[in-house]
Amino acid sequence: MKLRWICASFVAASLFTTEPILRAQEAKKAEENPQTPTLESRNWPVKVFQLRYANPWRLGNVFKAFGAIINADEGIKVLTVRAPKEVLAAIEDSVQRLDVPEPPTKNIQLDTYLLIASAQGSSGTIPADLDPVVKQLKSIFSYQHFRLLGTLSMRMRDDSDSTVNGLLPPVSADSVAPTSYRFHINKATITSEGKERAVRINGLDLRMGYALKGPERHEAYIYTSVDVHEGQKVVVGKANIDNADGALILVLTGKVME
Repeated sequence: MKLRWICASFVAASLFTTEPILRAQEAKKAEENPQTPTLESRNWPVKVFQLRYANPWRLGNVFKAFGAIINADEGIKVLTVRAPKEVLAAIEDSVQRLDVPEPPTKNIQLDTYLLIASAQGSSGTIPADLDPVVKQLKSIFSYQHFRLLGTLSMRMRDDSDSTVNGLLPPVSADSVAPTSYRFHINKATITSEGKERAVRINGLDLRMGYALKGPERHEAYIYTSVDVHEGQKVVVGKANIDNADGALILVLTGKVME
């Protein structure tokens, strides 16, 4: 198993400033108004398309490149096209190919393992599927003892963000209270290279608050961006824990949910 490491300005309204605004509004209305047929185009055939999925205005803007005259009604999803016979046939073929439902949005499952590592002390129970990760961590760092602090699961839509927060067990024997956490993903996107899929994570932000003996609160945080291939466990980052030799290590897996 290969381990990756991954001014504001304010403008006063006045009689002298309304003219440019009115011109802009008129230009916008002119753009939205139906096109006026020319003497030549009045003899072109007209066809009405009842759309099921596509936005009439967006589709109509595409067909303007054909030189067609387009009228659209978004309320009843109708597109009216006036064009030469051969152009109209090409547009009709395009409507059949473009007026289709959007592919369903896929979900992403992210599973996060939070490990506490130390050079001294005792090891805790580690899930069997993390044994290869722990073995490589021991070969890289001086930490020889690992225990699982907790796991965080997050399901989100492709190309979206998500946040989870809550409480975890104490980070060490010196802790006097549960550990609070906030885990935020700014955006997760499904990518593919050939047949291999991955989850591209931008703005992974883990913040943990904890208390040791005494009134002072401490914070550990990890912030990064990373690509996680399906079926792969990625060591995303490490943060120091305020005790003799402890560290928080974040291991992440990602999966695309069909």
